[in-house]
Amino acid sequence: METKFKKYWSEMPFLYALGVIVDPRIKLAGLEYLLEFTGNKLSIDYSEQITDIRNKLFEVFSIYERRFGGIHTEPSPEPDRQPLPTSWSILKRRKKDKSASSSSSTTRSAASSGAELNRFLEAQFDADENTENFDLLLWWKTYSYRYPVLSHLARDILVIPVSTVSSEQAFSTSGRIIEPRRNCLTPEMVEVLICIRDWEHARKRIQNETVDEQFIQNFSNLYVDEGSASNQVQN
Repeated sequence: METKFKKYWSEMPFLYALGVIVDPRIKLAGLEYLLEFTGNKLSIDYSEQITDIRNKLFEVFSIYERRFGGIHTEPSPEPDRQPLPTSWSILKRRKKDKSASSSSSTTRSAASSGAELNRFLEAQFDADENTENFDLLLWWKTYSYRYPVLSHLARDILVIPVSTVSSEQAFSTSGRIIEPRRNCLTPEMVEVLICIRDWEHARKRIQNETVDEQFIQNFSNLYVDEGSASNQVQN
């Protein structure tokens, strides 16, 4: 397991890092602590990657700031506060002075712009940390008036699928729809059929379930009739 982890996570993908940073429960200070915690356990030096992630974060934010800096949204009612549960224990155990120093160093590193980003990184949120109840997209929708630029960045980041399973299933589904008996379907009709199937699976919460169609077909063709079945048993 350690070898596998080092193979895939010795270098943190920047997209994954952004997905963690826009979580108000973690942010940049939490990401730095988690990388340092993991690095100490597995003897991986993340110091250069942390610096690179911090610099890229402000570069990406500056692009969004130039595009969405003048957009203002109406405030939404803030969600009800709930007591913090016992989850996220590793982040909770980090020292407050370490978190504060990380935030202040981040502020000093971005001297040109990024006031909104700095304000988000330094803010202390009393968000519900229960992973079953906390809705990250809803949180950003609620606080979009306070962080109008970051809300656009978070929306673009959080809608990106982390896994390729859904995309692969879409191609597999289209292959079963476009068959010899349905080779005259228009692209629009194929799109409609795929969307309807995906929506129906979403309603049943079975989108991520994988089915071995080849195994099912082989099993269904195992015995053609009772006579052949008895002959196969005798053989």
